[in-house]
Amino acid sequence: MELNTNECILSVDNLHFTYPRSKNEVLRGVSCEIKKGERVAILGSNGAGKSTFFNLITGLITDYKGSIKLKGKEINSMSRNDIAQIISFVPQKHEPMFPFSVKDFILMGRYSKIDALGNPSKEDMEAVVRAAEETGAIRYFDRPYNELSGGEIQLSIIARALAQETEVIILDEPNNHLDFKNQFTVFNLICDISKKRNVTLIMSLHNPNDVLLFSDKAIVFNNGVVAANGDVSQILNLKLLSDVFGVNAVCIEQNGYKAFLPHSLA
Repeated sequence: MELNTNECILSVDNLHFTYPRSKNEVLRGVSCEIKKGERVAILGSNGAGKSTFFNLITGLITDYKGSIKLKGKEINSMSRNDIAQIISFVPQKHEPMFPFSVKDFILMGRYSKIDALGNPSKEDMEAVVRAAEETGAIRYFDRPYNELSGGEIQLSIIARALAQETEVIILDEPNNHLDFKNQFTVFNLICDISKKRNVTLIMSLHNPNDVLLFSDKAIVFNNGVVAANGDVSQILNLKLLSDVFGVNAVCIEQNGYKAFLPHSLA
């Protein structure tokens, strides 16, 4: 399959991957393309291959078959620093181990840009402050990172990714471990920043309703293959949810909004 990399920031073609000492392929023939500025949800049940896909497109796993191109360049030919200039990563969970200040924690996002002596420049510090202001982390800028609440930690991690000033931000279940209010706070924040900075978001999500609210496009994984790929409003339907999650759902539409509610197990 020929992919138009001129339009894509990330293109994946016929990707196959098997872990060492395993006979089963985790990903089989995965192909997709993601353009600059898109908000893309990676949706699928546990074990569908989402985390492996993230490890591959960030260059953490290199022993694959097929092609992964970042801005038209095969990712296996790029250094870790080259990749970090384009992609930043917000993990699902981060355990604060040391009492870094929030300022110093966000500054870690500049590691790929700081000089060899490790001295942050005026530009580095401006990027850190700007990221803290955009996320609201400026309110606890000088507090120890390991004393923050769950919501404050998540905003600080997003600020660290923003300080990296990349074209792509990958978020692994960004609403995990957050209460109802903070889930929407985080989603609204990252979507607003995506529009403002023209940043591509690639988000691993479990809830199809979050996909409907906060994504333009979805790539749905099921048992290591892409079960659906395209505009969210076109591909998310009751049959897909039954096939992928094994749930019989009902669709509620009101005041221009749509939501899926589980009815019973398929």
